[in-house]
Amino acid sequence: MPLLVPLAIALVVVLAASLMWTWARYLAHRAYATPAALVVGALAAAGVWLLVASDGPGAPVSATPGWVVLAASVVALVGGWVALATVAPAAVERRRR
Repeated sequence: MPLLVPLAIALVVVLAASLMWTWARYLAHRAYATPAALVVGALAAAGVWLLVASDGPGAPVSATPGWVVLAASVVALVGGWVALATVAPAAVERRRR
């Protein structure tokens, strides 16, 4: 039960990052959607990994770094949405065959 909350937070963050990627790439036609979503997903995965590593007696890592990285993924998600919506350039259109 203790890992249920961070796993749920990470799942929501990753789902929101995939929604951000879909919106920016296909609906808004903005550049840099893929790197933004990958950074958010990687931060969420690293935060969960650190929290799992800190679970249990005698764990070599405390839970604080995991929560910090998970919070950084949330901040990166919000920053990614704002950056893609306001300052990201339009994506280069590719010729279709």
